[in-house]
Amino acid sequence: MSAGTQTFSAEALVPGQRVRLLALETTKSKWTSVLIGCRPGRYLVIEVPRVNGLPIVLEERSQWSINFINRGQIYYFSSEIIASISRPFALAFLSWPAKVEISNLRTDKRYPVNIPVTMHQAEGSCEIVAKGLLLDLSWGGCLAASTVELPDQMPLAMTMYLDSNNIIEGLLVEKKGSRIQQGTFYTGLSFMTTNKSEIMDRLTEFLSDIESIPLRL
Repeated sequence: MSAGTQTFSAEALVPGQRVRLLALETTKSKWTSVLIGCRPGRYLVIEVPRVNGLPIVLEERSQWSINFINRGQIYYFSSEIIASISRPFALAFLSWPAKVEISNLRTDKRYPVNIPVTMHQAEGSCEIVAKGLLLDLSWGGCLAASTVELPDQMPLAMTMYLDSNNIIEGLLVEKKGSRIQQGTFYTGLSFMTTNKSEIMDRLTEFLSDIESIPLRL
């Protein structure tokens, strides 16, 4: 569900959150960077993406489509490179967007939870990629907190430790977006449609139990 075109607000910008860039001109380059800061109404500052440890060249006046995720919403806007510096750090300055498109990442109701989880690659190695904590849960996905960043390019298998006698194992998830704040990675995950029916049945049962809990004031 889209929230439509809105005036851009600096409140959505959190230093350390990941942003994705797509070139709008001849070469459709795609890059991922990190927001450093901004001067509201004037410009955004991002780290220059690197290849083999070296910063890429972002040409001044080049046009880019930018998107990032914050608090369950995805932001889209167009911007251009207005300047860049290489010292003391490789940074790029982007023009402040006049308008931004905002869409909900998850439209399902979210339930606050506190569930320990472990994650490993969905295929191949069973080595644990990360340990974390689910902070919210919905019918379509969840928000996980971890001290290490989850990989972008691979589906993950998640084990949820609901209690000592209730574990949901092998739930396939894919990363939709993340941000880092004070050393913690907050990652939005969606449940994949390829999950086994018996796993989804257990998740459905758990969510139904949450929904059936009466509100206590």
